[in-house]
Amino acid sequence: MKYESNMTSKGQVTIPKDLRDALGLKPGQKVGFELATDGTIRIRKPDKQAERERRIAEFEQRVKEAQKLWKPGPYYQDMDPVEFQRMMRGEGPEV
Repeated sequence: MKYESNMTSKGQVTIPKDLRDALGLKPGQKVGFELATDGTIRIRKPDKQAERERRIAEFEQRVKEAQKLWKPGPYYQDMDPVEFQRMMRGEGPEV
């Protein structure tokens, strides 16, 4: 089967429904591209392991950014967790 599609000014191309269905592609899902030495291009589902590693790396980056933003003030940094809990909750049963 051969398909044709127009490219928008932003470089976007619609993948025909038959091909999306054959690949099991869903809206918003990443799509992989492979350029062969003969100039042909393959559209494929992204490698699940590579996608997983990418998502983990993005999550770790977000955690690092959050850690940079939230630092305990000088009053709290030497406080042990139980002491901090008492300050926040007041006196009462330990959890």
